[in-house]
Amino acid sequence: MIHSHICLVCGYKGLDEAPYDILGNCSYEICSCCGFQFGVDDDDYDENGTMLTSKEELHTTYRKSWISTGAKAFSDYYPKKWLNRDGSLKDSVLTAQFKNIVI
Repeated sequence: MIHSHICLVCGYKGLDEAPYDILGNCSYEICSCCGFQFGVDDDDYDENGTMLTSKEELHTTYRKSWISTGAKAFSDYYPKKWLNRDGSLKDSVLTAQFKNIVI
């Protein structure tokens, strides 16, 4: 299986599915790099179904939190060669991944 979809939070090009389809439906996939789950971590609606925060804002907030806690790989499926000894992403890898998204 080819993993070619990009995580909108960390830029990892390893998702099996697009985070959202053309109708805006989420994939519920969890990024093996940052751990963001589309459809769960971006679910910010009130009891009337009104979105409280945009998905882009939620992605940015999650990204900042993930970086501030060390930018560690979420899953064992993330390539080990791209990690430091403590499990955090190498700076060069993080920089390259961020180029995959508009930050």
